[in-house]
Amino acid sequence: MATETRCTATMRAMTAPPCFFIDDTGRTIPALTAAEMREVDRIAVTETGPSLFQMMENAGRNLALTAIDMLGPSWWRKPITVLAGTGGNGGGGITAARHLKNHGATVTVVVTSVERLSGVPADQLVIYRHAGGS
Repeated sequence: MATETRCTATMRAMTAPPCFFIDDTGRTIPALTAAEMREVDRIAVTETGPSLFQMMENAGRNLALTAIDMLGPSWWRKPITVLAGTGGNGGGGITAARHLKNHGATVTVVVTSVERLSGVPADQLVIYRHAGGS
């Protein structure tokens, strides 16, 4: 299991890269703060072309593929529960749930606050439900 070094404002000012994960093989993987990730998303959408919806769709598909890999050969026989918040990562989780369901898995999505979902994550929940998700 990967270990995490948490980012703090002090660390951000003192070191480079201040935020990172160390994976199971010992590789150091840089991480971004939430503000930095929002800027990456902004640049990706405004300067390189994909919409936020397309980015979430790609992230969800890749998350589903990662889950399939982690769950092993009989992955579709295992019940899967996706815990989703109301932000972009939650939307990615909902998207992944739809991809898993479309490939035969039994999937349940639990959203922390459906009432607070908006934008692309809310759109993804509608699509998930239209695909028969619960």
